[in-house]
Amino acid sequence: MKSNQSKAKKIYNAVSTVIVALIFVFMIVVVAVMLVQKNNGGETELFGYRMYDVLTDSMSGTIEPGDVIMCKSVEDVNALQVGDIITFKAPNGNYNETHRIIEIVKNDDGTVKYFKTKGDNAKEADKWELAPENVKAKYVKKSVFIGGLRRFMSHWYGYVAVVVIPLCIVFALIIASFVRDKVAIETEKKKENKKLTLDDISDEEKLKLLDSLKDENNCENGMTFQDDIAEKTGENLSEEAPESTSCDDKKEQ
Repeated sequence: MKSNQSKAKKIYNAVSTVIVALIFVFMIVVVAVMLVQKNNGGETELFGYRMYDVLTDSMSGTIEPGDVIMCKSVEDVNALQVGDIITFKAPNGNYNETHRIIEIVKNDDGTVKYFKTKGDNAKEADKWELAPENVKAKYVKKSVFIGGLRRFMSHWYGYVAVVVIPLCIVFALIIASFVRDKVAIETEKKKENKKLTLDDISDEEKLKLLDSLKDENNCENGMTFQDDIAEKTGENLSEEAPESTSCDDKKEQ
């Protein structure tokens, strides 16, 4: 029985630890993304990847409005190729655009002079000549989950559900674990205090304890210790032995 309880306790502790760790990791990632996004003017960059919300249907068929795309920051624009999808600062406005490269015009030394881009859902190519310094990132993939999470987190109830509630769960698990361990320690102490073996008391105390138990047993049967001896031996010891203390007298004492 104790073995099963010990095993169950170990499993519970292991599961609790894993849950707390996962919640902490999740919260750290969420908070990190939010802080990075805030510091980058609404753009989220983490570990070299950027996330952008798609607002228009210019890339419909490949990327849909409402999607969140993950893009890798471009370190060398000269490594980009025709067919790559890139996110860039639009030359005709202060906003980001994500289109496909359809042409690369180079300088005499082989470096990129400018890019020609086009949306997959657009009939014509973009009118601008995109300078290399305006390129921000190269499209990697889209994430429906992250998109939904970011939109959900933009509301107060999303923040409560994703940050506040998990934090409360973590604290509740920590407190429950602390209380459970404290109760277990107190219970163990009480058990240890109640353990009284014959080896822990002297011979004199043992005799007193035995006499006390005999007297209590005889009192329950309505006789004194001397009466008990007389009954068992057939001898009357009342004249030879000193007067015994009655049960009532012992109770008064």
